[in-house]
Amino acid sequence: MTTGRFEPDKLLDFFRHFDEKNPFHVDAIKLLQEECEALDPDLMSDFTPWVRMYRSKGTQGVALKFTPRLFSNLTGYPEKRFSQEFCHDCAYLFERTGFSDHRDASRMLMANLLCESGGFRWMKELSNGLYLRGRTDLGHGPDQGEMWKGSGVLQITGLYNYRKFASWLLKNEGIDDPNIVKQGANYVAEKYPFTSAVAWIEDNDLLSVCLEQGFDACCYRINGGWNGYSSRVKYLQKCIEFML
Repeated sequence: MTTGRFEPDKLLDFFRHFDEKNPFHVDAIKLLQEECEALDPDLMSDFTPWVRMYRSKGTQGVALKFTPRLFSNLTGYPEKRFSQEFCHDCAYLFERTGFSDHRDASRMLMANLLCESGGFRWMKELSNGLYLRGRTDLGHGPDQGEMWKGSGVLQITGLYNYRKFASWLLKNEGIDDPNIVKQGANYVAEKYPFTSAVAWIEDNDLLSVCLEQGFDACCYRINGGWNGYSSRVKYLQKCIEFML
């Protein structure tokens, strides 16, 4: 008889003593997976946040630099606004692109990401996206476009770029996630707010720009101009104070 009370250490205790040669242990894991999938078929999918965190090639030390407290200090919003999945996705971006090894460059990048998203308040474009209808250069038909409005910290936009991101994720992480294209902006903003920007950062060699040319060059490469420059500078000061 179940009490309905979740004991947080129960699973941890099981895996401490897990023996892959013990058939009862293996059967228990298979049963657990079946029950999880019965509750939610997507729960065991490769793109589920807990699976991505479990399979991460990164070190725990890197991931712990990006915490709800840090984001609260940088933005002024309460810690509860920033989930562990959000923090992990951010850590992945900084590690995957090499920024996590360079404190000053990390501050430059973070300041710009904060500015582009209004302090991580807007993870998708505020517009309804109707202006994207008929944009054949982005792969849209006459009645298509709004589903793929800008999303993520660097606002990837258009069906072409969503497909490109999905292909990048499959090639680099082995994650086949059709919802990137099927659900578009709402989904990407929730699941991949930072990961969606990795390919652009790598393609534009942004780390080298920061290391060799400095903050202003980083701002210009990301923005293509000087829009919001004073805000970027203010965020940089916050990053210098709290990203230690």
